[in-house]
Amino acid sequence: MSTPYEKLADILVEELGQDRDDLSPSATFSEIGLDSLSLAELSVIAMDKTGVEIEDLTPESTLAEAAALLDAAASGADAGSAI
Repeated sequence: MSTPYEKLADILVEELGQDRDDLSPSATFSEIGLDSLSLAELSVIAMDKTGVEIEDLTPESTLAEAAALLDAAASGADAGSAI
């Protein structure tokens, strides 16, 4: 099973054309060349691929922060679907 960070990295590489070698948990979206429009696109793609919306990302957010948001949102979605 993939970790939230691995899922995020896969989306960035496969859908947004990022080089996996440029990605690290401490990298910000700005550092890898993504702006606010790219982050909106990332949010839509993440929703399509995982069923989870990543909110509150900025170009200064790190990949680790985004992965944590993805994990928290997925946990919330899982909890909601269990009810």
